[in-house]
Amino acid sequence: MAPPSAISHVLELCLYVKDIHASNKFYTEIMGLTAEELQPAILKERMSVFPMGNTTLLLFALGQTDEDVRPIPSQPDICIPKHGPEAKTMAALMEGGEKLRQHYCLAVETKHQAIAWERYLKEKGVECNGRMEWPRGGYSVYFLDPDGHVGEVASRGIWAHY
Repeated sequence: MAPPSAISHVLELCLYVKDIHASNKFYTEIMGLTAEELQPAILKERMSVFPMGNTTLLLFALGQTDEDVRPIPSQPDICIPKHGPEAKTMAALMEGGEKLRQHYCLAVETKHQAIAWERYLKEKGVECNGRMEWPRGGYSVYFLDPDGHVGEVASRGIWAHY
């Protein structure tokens, strides 16, 4: 049996962060993203939502997604399942200073734009820990966010489809 339909794109990308406020500041002030207003506002302590074209970058505060959420008590089958690190991993991340080092890539059109991002990030004091010139002509710069996640800004020419 074939899948019921084609998958069009990745809708959400999630990063788990230790300090939601520091991460918000990084992604708004350094990366230039705009956070979507959350309702109820209390969700701001739990998560942040950054729309980016067809994709949404989600930041979840570590430890805030470890229980199922049932928003309609009279319908227990309606559920957002728990996700994120399990207890042992959580302890290592929060107490031991370990990092998840999740990877994500943000797209720009040209090699010139990716190189400009590399200069900009360095000027802002962001640690750039790698770069790559790809066989198809693409260029990538890698950097660390406040939680040690490995971000990448890449131009067209890194993949056959981009």
